[in-house]
Amino acid sequence: MLKTNTAPDALDFSMGDPSMVTDEKLLPALAGLREQAPVYWSELNQCWQLTGYDAVNEAFQDVRFSNVRLSGFAFRSIPEEERDAQIPVLQRGVKDWIVNMDGAPHKRLRSIATRALSKKLVDSMIPQIDAISAELTEKAARLGECDFANEIAYYLPASIILTLVGLSMDHLEKVRDWTRAITSALVAPFSPPELLIACNQAMAEMNDMVRAEIAKRRVEPREDLLTQLVTLKDESSNEMLTEDDILGFCHILLTAGHDTTVNTMVLGLNAFASHPEQVQQFLEGKVDPLVAMQELSRFIGMSTAQARVAGTDFEFHGKQIKKGDVVFLWILSANHDPAKFPDPGKFDLFRPNLSDVMTFGPGLHHCIGHYIARVELAHFFKIFLPRFSKIEILDKPLARTHMLIFRGVSQLRVSFT
Repeated sequence: MLKTNTAPDALDFSMGDPSMVTDEKLLPALAGLREQAPVYWSELNQCWQLTGYDAVNEAFQDVRFSNVRLSGFAFRSIPEEERDAQIPVLQRGVKDWIVNMDGAPHKRLRSIATRALSKKLVDSMIPQIDAISAELTEKAARLGECDFANEIAYYLPASIILTLVGLSMDHLEKVRDWTRAITSALVAPFSPPELLIACNQAMAEMNDMVRAEIAKRRVEPREDLLTQLVTLKDESSNEMLTEDDILGFCHILLTAGHDTTVNTMVLGLNAFASHPEQVQQFLEGKVDPLVAMQELSRFIGMSTAQARVAGTDFEFHGKQIKKGDVVFLWILSANHDPAKFPDPGKFDLFRPNLSDVMTFGPGLHHCIGHYIARVELAHFFKIFLPRFSKIEILDKPLARTHMLIFRGVSQLRVSFT
């Protein structure tokens, strides 16, 4: 069976078009696909687009959609024969990322990571989360007007992840630089060689810092996550993590472990600022704060999609998927499927089925950091929102970055009263 679409080509859109990051363009484009072709072969992007809730949910649970995907798709702007010379650290590094693994290797690393990043550990950090949130709230009050994204929001998730791992706050600004270089290259549908090379350099610098810290933990263990990663063993194999395993996990922790939460915090403030009735309900305790963060994440659509690669030939929803085909699972579209979430454009903290929100990805690769992200967000907004009688967003339209997979803004100018 050929990759033919019954829908007209007008439904196709370029994932490399910077303007597609806006709700005004992306949501209607996804809705058109969802309604007419929920499993669609995109000629423009040379990949499958899955947009209906049921199709996306099913694919997340289906092991035929492999998570081993980054190198073949993300590095395609550099010829394969030149990659060892131009991006050696990047090529090696992504192979050890938990988000780029399947089967036994993924299960082994996830087992250790889940035990290391336990609910007990996260809950023990709530006093620090509250203290930093209060400090940032007072900073915003003193400033009156500021760039919320870069002057306020960044510092809570970044400080917490550094503390969690066991790293000095001296690394705060460097982690910001590394994160920008890595995410700019690896969460875009297509990255030119210069972004991949910059990503390679950032990962090399991060590796040098983490290796030095690993050596310290082997000599003098501490009460931190890095010590746990160095000392914990997989319960089934009794094997410890290799240095490459630890480096890979730290890449994820120090980038996605805070950057996605920053973006959610920034876009979340924008949502709360225009929905005062939801702010009131949230602050009055009429909804579980952690559940409320599920609706916030659904509504703002920071996380738009995850890529997979077909591990074999198979038929899916009447379409013939070929081994090696790239498949995008559109989380944003699934979270706005009216068949699952009626009136999806409405911000409603009292939706009855918020456990079905797909932001953190269901199935075997469910985000390990979902709990700490929701705790940080809920506690921050509980402290921040009641401090101000008026929050006015000055950047209209939003200064969105060009990253389509994890959407954010380069700045968010806000006036606080």
